[in-house]
Amino acid sequence: MTQKQVDQLTRALRQQFKGRVEAEKIVGRTGRYRFAVKSEKFAAMTQLQRQDAVWKIADKVLPPEATLGISLILTFAPKDLVPSA
Repeated sequence: MTQKQVDQLTRALRQQFKGRVEAEKIVGRTGRYRFAVKSEKFAAMTQLQRQDAVWKIADKVLPPEATLGISLILTFAPKDLVPSA
């Protein structure tokens, strides 16, 4: 996965979900990245629905061989990141 493709996917996820998107290169794994997406739009979605939604975007904006460079895409609603008491 090239940096241009990482940037392209980051922009597409940010545009679709109107949230924060971070990409991190996996050390020791050439061309592999993991992504984290935080969006209020995920609040009403199950984990499966979230994954279906983000991978639909990845498949739309990247060629199939580039998606092999995605290790994982984490999805969070803001409420998921609130520390428990």
